[in-house]
Amino acid sequence: MSQIKSVNRLFLAVIVIYIGVSLGFGVLTSLIPALANLPIYVSLLLSQALIFTPCIVYCKWKKIKIREFIPYRKINISTIVLVIICTYLMYPLIVVLNAISMLFSTSGTANVMQLMQGQNVILSTLFMAVMPACVEEFMFRGVLFQTYRKSKMLAAILLSAFLFGCMHMNLNQFIYAFALGVYLSFLVEATGSIFSSMLAHFTLNFTSVVISFLMPYLYEMMGMSQTQMNQQVELGGLASNMGGNELVMFLMGILVWAMVAVGTTCAAFGIFMAISKINGRWAYVKGMFRTGTRERLLTLPLILGIVIAFVFMGFTVYLEHL
Repeated sequence: MSQIKSVNRLFLAVIVIYIGVSLGFGVLTSLIPALANLPIYVSLLLSQALIFTPCIVYCKWKKIKIREFIPYRKINISTIVLVIICTYLMYPLIVVLNAISMLFSTSGTANVMQLMQGQNVILSTLFMAVMPACVEEFMFRGVLFQTYRKSKMLAAILLSAFLFGCMHMNLNQFIYAFALGVYLSFLVEATGSIFSSMLAHFTLNFTSVVISFLMPYLYEMMGMSQTQMNQQVELGGLASNMGGNELVMFLMGILVWAMVAVGTTCAAFGIFMAISKINGRWAYVKGMFRTGTRERLLTLPLILGIVIAFVFMGFTVYLEHL
């Protein structure tokens, strides 16, 4: 069995395990109400363990050294600073994609941020920023992307990013996670190091942690109570809940952010070029799509995993609209 077929089976296994355990935990919570009072960090740790554990088992089973999936090159301070700047320049695009998806699905990001309000900042940083940056990058820019790129580079970037979006199990997060996944794969190629994508991933998640921490204070300055805050998140989570005027303002907001995103994304590309040149990889990046093999990336287990993920996301959207 080829390595591509093997990692595709791995993705299917992760999807099945993730959904199965999530549904099982939901059933247990209904039977044992005390489980609902567990700290949010337990859920965050469990979700990352359900991704990390199968990957480690896969490496052990296939007798593959983990190092093979972690491209390592020392990145200098200049690269670190530019990666952070580039990531923030990509932020408006993520905001636009998040807002567009809210026309059809609730904002998974807003719901998570609401849950994180009032939590310990250090623990939130560890479980929401550090851990996902390491675990998710290991699987998607590591195990999957490093395997696919041996065949076709462009297909590897798009497919690994698509699967990264699927793994979020939420239509809202799927859309911007796909775009983010493409960006993170390009960062890995521009630096030759997965640490650059981990840094970018951490930067975005840590920003969400900071916003979650500051949000109650911002609402307090605006004279809003906790109940009003929760209502604001719920209404902002699904555009179809908005009135006519609110929806028009929402769409105008998307348009304004889209214009900003065009400029910042172009600036991000300029920074990306600088990152590639600083790391001596610009010539490589320009020619990285010219080589490849004809090995197929899509196999039946992978297609099945994608279908299961989308059925789950579709069912979630259906429940939201009930």
